[in-house]
Amino acid sequence: MPLNLTEFNQSYIINKICGLEKQRHYLESLGFVPGAKVSLLSELHGYYVVMVKGSKIGLEKSLAKKIIVYAS
Repeated sequence: MPLNLTEFNQSYIINKICGLEKQRHYLESLGFVPGAKVSLLSELHGYYVVMVKGSKIGLEKSLAKKIIVYAS
């Protein structure tokens, strides 16, 4: 399921990153790589605060949709 549809404060594992190569490379450079643990912390006006590899990162909804996760 896409990251933007997950429950808040639950831990998930990244399955894959979708989208254009430039978008995938950008997300991977932030630590969004298959196998990494990720959790959705909050959402405000279409932006998400996400915890990945011990860092809080803000993402637009369009990018959060490209991160496919499964429950850990």
